[in-house]
Amino acid sequence: MKAGKIMLAGVVIINLMISLVCFYIAAKVGKIRRTIARLELRIAGIERCSSNVLSMSPDFLGKRQQGTRQLRRRYQQLELQLQQVQQLLGLLGLGRMLWSRRDRRLR
Repeated sequence: MKAGKIMLAGVVIINLMISLVCFYIAAKVGKIRRTIARLELRIAGIERCSSNVLSMSPDFLGKRQQGTRQLRRRYQQLELQLQQVQQLLGLLGLGRMLWSRRDRRLR
């Protein structure tokens, strides 16, 4: 009978230890679930923000592309004007050189 009581006490102690381990694991799982729930809320918030930004981006990018095209056209116009001014300055330099040669001959 004494061996039966010792065996019963051993089984009860082992069951209590198993129960404590299970409670510990359950507490950890609950903590992990709460962390996952917080992360889910953050991810949903980030998704909403990025969705709002991306929904506005085609219009925003379209306007910027149009502005870039206008700048390129303006740049090309300015390049053409610069070439014309350089040609004019070249002609003025040539005229000045010819004029100075004419003056030398007349002296």
